[in-house]
Amino acid sequence: MMDVAPGGPASPGRALSVIIRRVVRAGRQAEFEAAVRAFSPVSVAFTGHLGVHVVPPPDGGCEYVVILSFASESVWREFQAWDRYQAWLEEIRPLLTDAPSVEEVSGLETWFRLPGERTLVPPPRWKMALVTWVGVCLTVGTLGVVLRPLIAGWPWWANLLGFNAAVVGALTWGVMPVLSRAMRGWLRQDPAPGG
Repeated sequence: MMDVAPGGPASPGRALSVIIRRVVRAGRQAEFEAAVRAFSPVSVAFTGHLGVHVVPPPDGGCEYVVILSFASESVWREFQAWDRYQAWLEEIRPLLTDAPSVEEVSGLETWFRLPGERTLVPPPRWKMALVTWVGVCLTVGTLGVVLRPLIAGWPWWANLLGFNAAVVGALTWGVMPVLSRAMRGWLRQDPAPGG
């Protein structure tokens, strides 16, 4: 698994995650991984590109999942047209068995993508709201105890921005992925007949 952090500032707009599945030709996995490792730091230098997360296939598999995060849909569209990205796509084309599968997701639904799912089918909104509420309570409560004393002397606006940035970061990369995995069965449970 490989993560690359952003190098450029984010653009305003609704954040977007792009999930790309690429099936690599048997025996070409090492070349593909080397190409991804070489291009990832270049890609996150693109303004508004928020990061890359690569999930390699299990042993013997050939399907790689690459999750790209962008500050907005317009940034993703600009990135797709970027000459360096287009050149990289041409470079890896011979390594792939077919065209990649590309899925764009945004909003709370991205927190509820569970391992092993090929398509994003979000749970009912009330379940997402309940799990999100639990996550927010846990995060705000914990950070309130840990972080508030450290930032108490900051100006009110810096305190507000810093605390909320910590809450969003903790929810996005820590709390919500853990909660969505821990509550997977309940989130995906079909409603009782007639209910």
